[in-house]
Amino acid sequence: MNKHQAGEVLLWLFVIWVGIQFGAGLYEKQIVVPQWSNVPPEEVGDALSRSGQESSALKFWAFVSPPVALLALANAVVAWRTTGRRRKWWLAASIIMVIYRIFTYTYFVPKMIWLWQAETLPASEVESTVFWWVRLNYVRMIIGACGWLAALKALSLSNCGENKFETAT
Repeated sequence: MNKHQAGEVLLWLFVIWVGIQFGAGLYEKQIVVPQWSNVPPEEVGDALSRSGQESSALKFWAFVSPPVALLALANAVVAWRTTGRRRKWWLAASIIMVIYRIFTYTYFVPKMIWLWQAETLPASEVESTVFWWVRLNYVRMIIGACGWLAALKALSLSNCGENKFETAT
């Protein structure tokens, strides 16, 4: 497999995995989050469990998030080293998704783990955390949509004969 083919495979994998992540995140935002975000603070922990949010974190997101993060980083490197029509879209998609993952790992995951113990936490802090988690999740979804759409745009631009990979310096 040459560098061009490897780059193509990497971009395809990126688009597929980001699409899975985005679709699941959209489902979660529309269906799961309202089941735990609209309850009294003292019930948030139980509602997280009943809604499937806690279970999906351990059984789904733990296996989807890391590959997306690694693919975002790998695609950023490959996109940086390539030329051609798709470079700017590919690079934008990769960087956007790296930012998305950083936002997720530094804010959303720690806050969600913290909320799993909501029964033992001050109600005002739980209420505030739920409020901000839900609001900022809209921003995160927009960032994710932009990253996926940019990756799709990059994929749609053929670089037949144009794609050149620079050597690492």
